[in-house]
Amino acid sequence: MTSSPASSLHVVGGDDPTDKTEGAPVRTILVHGAMDRHNSFRRVARRLDQAPLMYDRRGYAKSIDVEPAVRDLERHVADLLSIIGDRPAIVVGHSVGGLIALTTAAHFPSSIVSVAAYEPPTGWKSWWPDDLCVLQGERPEQTVERFYTEMVGDPAWDRLSESARNGLLSEGQALQVDLEAGRRAAPFEPSDIAAPVLLGYGTNSNKHHIRATQELADELPSATLEVIDGAYHGAHRSHADAFAEFVERAIRAA
Repeated sequence: MTSSPASSLHVVGGDDPTDKTEGAPVRTILVHGAMDRHNSFRRVARRLDQAPLMYDRRGYAKSIDVEPAVRDLERHVADLLSIIGDRPAIVVGHSVGGLIALTTAAHFPSSIVSVAAYEPPTGWKSWWPDDLCVLQGERPEQTVERFYTEMVGDPAWDRLSESARNGLLSEGQALQVDLEAGRRAAPFEPSDIAAPVLLGYGTNSNKHHIRATQELADELPSATLEVIDGAYHGAHRSHADAFAEFVERAIRAA
């Protein structure tokens, strides 16, 4: 896997990435999941001792005009490496953002000193549900509506304003890439991750998200498992205090 610089991604927060003074704090980077954006971490970010760095991944929100990735996770890994720069970071990812974080840690171990992933998908497993992937012949806008209604519900989709719905529909290509991430094969070997790993899931999450996280915890030699009581897949939104502590645990492990 090779790296290349990100272009025009919307990046916010964090300290000065050019600060290379001795003793400068290690930066924490938060990576969002499928059909999400950096703003979903805003309540978590306010609870952290140091401001994290966050960004909209290519094809989403304010990075909508950056060409979506077209080959599994390679472009997303390259984007994250470009944001990390030459100062190793702590990376915390939600859902497919966690898969990006783990893949980067495996292929570029010198860039990440600690990694945390909340309910990363494992689409390469034979039991992973087909409805969490792109269905045969499905158009990007169809994937968006199906994914949104499955995750949030039909009433929530119906309540969206026309502009909000159109905004989500415009992210269809990026969503399809996310849903196919790692579908053909596992994007990393667990034994290649040298950094400490924190994995998490919510007790109210779907059984496949729980199973995926538990299996990864067994496969990763350096993994610690944390469970957020009462949380669903979107714990960073609904359980900001607990998710902030999840991030802080990854920071302390660095």
